[in-house]
Amino acid sequence: MRGAMPTIWGHLENVDTAPARTSHIQVRTLLPGGIVIRVCANIGTQTLIERGIEPVEVSGLWEGEFVEVSYRQGYDGRLEAETIYVRPEQTVVG
Repeated sequence: MRGAMPTIWGHLENVDTAPARTSHIQVRTLLPGGIVIRVCANIGTQTLIERGIEPVEVSGLWEGEFVEVSYRQGYDGRLEAETIYVRPEQTVVG
């Protein structure tokens, strides 16, 4: 039986879809005590991306959106996004 998938919540700071590299996102999250961390995760062909209940392409992700990202560690040590769920009700506009 597989355990729970690690998940991070935060705002998208960067969505990189450059064709020369693997697409990836950077998420900024705030920990207790005001500590800010940034997590970068690759987006693969099997990554499920949704806004509400609608599927979204990587190109449809916007910086500033609040997301939940479940991930696994890849063989090369990099984080691989399994799911990216956009929470539109918590999106920061501006």
